Amino acid sequence: MKKIFFILTLAMFGIISCGKKADNGEKKLRVGLNAVFAPFEYIENGQVTGFDVEMINEIGKNLGYKVEIIDQSFDGLIPALKAGKIDIIVSGMSSTDERKKSVDFTDDYFISKETYLRKKGNNAVTPTTLSGKKIGVQLGTIQEMEAKTIKGATVVPNENTVNTILDLKAGKIDAIILEKAVATEYMKKNPEMEIFDEKPAPIGMAMAVDKGKNPELIKQINAELKKMRENGKYDALIKKYGLDKN
Repeated sequence: MKKIFFILTLAMFGIISCGKKADNGEKKLRVGLNAVFAPFEYIENGQVTGFDVEMINEIGKNLGYKVEIIDQSFDGLIPALKAGKIDIIVSGMSSTDERKKSVDFTDDYFISKETYLRKKGNNAVTPTTLSGKKIGVQLGTIQEMEAKTIKGATVVPNENTVNTILDLKAGKIDAIILEKAVATEYMKKNPEMEIFDEKPAPIGMAMAVDKGKNPELIKQINAELKKMRENGKYDALIKKYGLDKN
């Protein structure tokens, strides 16, 4: 009897630790993201799509989950995770040491470059003249952290990257720091911007779960990421979204 109870307890724990159950008994994985980060996550024809979305849908399918996408502000993702409103963050989040105090990360799934943008033709803004300049970044990102290391610069954080770009075009700020693939996407619709500097990103992007709560889910996702790299599905997504393979 004790053995049966123990097995049932483990089974119940496996369900609880890796996600929530939908009303119909199906396992559900609530994925938090901020859909203004093309090509990783963005809205197209009223639907959230992108590299991250396709990746987690593939992983969720293979692990038997119904994936539910929850779009919200980037700086609110970790609080939502800690409050139990989402099960995992898949939003181009860099696995910084500071964040590791609150969450557990999967293996990195992408490493990019940090791109510096200015208004086209504004040659007064260069890598050596950023002191005294206003630099726009998305709130809560690794780009905000990087901007704060620039001596003499004023960091102007914003919840929405689109608003940061509008500020640059209006002359309210002098430069923007964005992840390279994201910068490339925004430049397609905003030819008034140009790149004036580029640096390797010090940290890769990874998925995050609440610290100490889902070690089995982390293990499962890492295994699925490895499979995707081996079976060609990862490379196919990289090619589809025009990313530089890392």
